[in-house]
Amino acid sequence: MVLRAHTLGVAGVLFEDPPTGGDDEVAAKKKWARDDAICRGHMLATLSDRLLPDYARHATARALWDAVARTYDVNDSRARDRFREFRFDEGGHFLEQLAHAEALGVAAEYSDESMACWLTPKLPEMVGTGVALRLGSDKKGMSLVWEMSRRVMSGIGPERLWNSIDSEDDVEYQEQAEETACWNCGMPGHIARNCSVAGHNNAKKCKRRA
Repeated sequence: MVLRAHTLGVAGVLFEDPPTGGDDEVAAKKKWARDDAICRGHMLATLSDRLLPDYARHATARALWDAVARTYDVNDSRARDRFREFRFDEGGHFLEQLAHAEALGVAAEYSDESMACWLTPKLPEMVGTGVALRLGSDKKGMSLVWEMSRRVMSGIGPERLWNSIDSEDDVEYQEQAEETACWNCGMPGHIARNCSVAGHNNAKKCKRRA
């Protein structure tokens, strides 16, 4: 949208106040009003039919711009909450969602390792387990998350990403997962996000192990 506004020569209305001078600036006021109308019109034209009624009430391009930014801009005061509340949508493009989550973390000024720590339990099971298996390797933080995400995505179809591993091609991966102890209860065969100790469903196993 900024590129379009600059191409049309009307981007100034988004960042500059309208002229407030006397009669000698009538031409400048008319030009600003024309530019504002053009810019606002193009912005409204880019909105979907679902969003248009919510934003059409704003009278100037700058007011409309600020209203849209309050809703969608990741660089706002709620970035930390947005990052912590983020959840992956199983129906969406996984890598694009991961990029969006990372952008939220950067806007919230989280460190690279903190972002990885917050996101790992939310990852698809295959990716999260792969990250857990490779903790302590030469790669860490979001680099490790991205490496495992691309590795998993290159070997399976999107429809299998959110499913448990059940293919013969993944036998070695399964064996590694079975040897990995859960961070939560210490039992092998699952990761912390799938641990049922918190719900006391796995209490007997943990008690027996203790």
